[in-house]
Amino acid sequence: MKLYRHGAQPEQRGHEGVSETLSPTKEGAAFDGVVKRFDKHIRAHENGMSMGWVKRKFPNAIEYTRMGDGVRGLGFFISCASVLMMGAFCVYGIVTLSEFDIWFGYAGIVMLLGMMVFSVVFIPLFLTRAELFAPEDLPVIFDRKHRRVYQITRYSEPGLKGLFQPWPTVALEYDWDLVDAQVNVQTAVGPNMAKRQHSLWFIVRRSAEDDTPIDAFTLGNPFVLNEGLASAFWEHIRRFMEEGGPHVVRGERLVELGRPETMWEGIKQAAHYKGGGLRQWFRDGSLIPWMVILLFPVFGPMIFLSGIGNYLAYKTSKPVQWPQEVLDAVGEPLAG
Repeated sequence: MKLYRHGAQPEQRGHEGVSETLSPTKEGAAFDGVVKRFDKHIRAHENGMSMGWVKRKFPNAIEYTRMGDGVRGLGFFISCASVLMMGAFCVYGIVTLSEFDIWFGYAGIVMLLGMMVFSVVFIPLFLTRAELFAPEDLPVIFDRKHRRVYQITRYSEPGLKGLFQPWPTVALEYDWDLVDAQVNVQTAVGPNMAKRQHSLWFIVRRSAEDDTPIDAFTLGNPFVLNEGLASAFWEHIRRFMEEGGPHVVRGERLVELGRPETMWEGIKQAAHYKGGGLRQWFRDGSLIPWMVILLFPVFGPMIFLSGIGNYLAYKTSKPVQWPQEVLDAVGEPLAG
């Protein structure tokens, strides 16, 4: 894997998602934008938290994972639902329209055939491709000794010929002093609910003299973070890089990324079942067992198909290896 230095990768020179990431918060039916920008020299939270996402520790660096147990497989479920539900709807519509006036019936049949191709072919292909043969992880390393940030990412998707080929990945290096952190929020407001998702974003500037954003990446699970947790997460990174803080907060463990070896293990991961029987499953604090029991016709098949997709995603995933330049810079990983 090739390592691109700060600003050297062609697609870094004008990342298309940066402008949206920097947008100020918009008030209205849906809030979307920046809610907080951080200063590396100012404390953002009383307590720093690594959130259990530290993958490995090095003498003067920490590696975060951007993958978690059971997070894969949802695309496989949506693909199956699209094929079954939309396919059945389109077939029913075609049979029904065939009984109408010839011109009206033909026009409707053509429209439904287009919908069926889109929902039965293109949606499953796109979503399945997003999960199968993907990198095993897309980690990020913060190196305080050299004041560098490294990430492994995928920028472009292969065409149809590469549908069942490994995703192309690249390693990128950033100057820590040219990386700014912020909390973004997305809020969708419905008739009887409002759902907010917070995410921690890192914006990369071109140089000390040029503040033009050239890249952006996110870290952490937006389904877990809120504004306070995102601030505590950033504070842990800030203290580590700026003040010689600990690799992990006392009492927090390194992340454990379990690979399902069987399809049944993949289903248990999707259901967040960690063993110990049904009673322990409910005690673990997840809402998933309650949703499965109370809304089984919906969540039962969803967990089952997502679990199968989770297993297939891990089975076809490809391990990633940092370039030797990065490994030489951070040294050997520490135990524990």
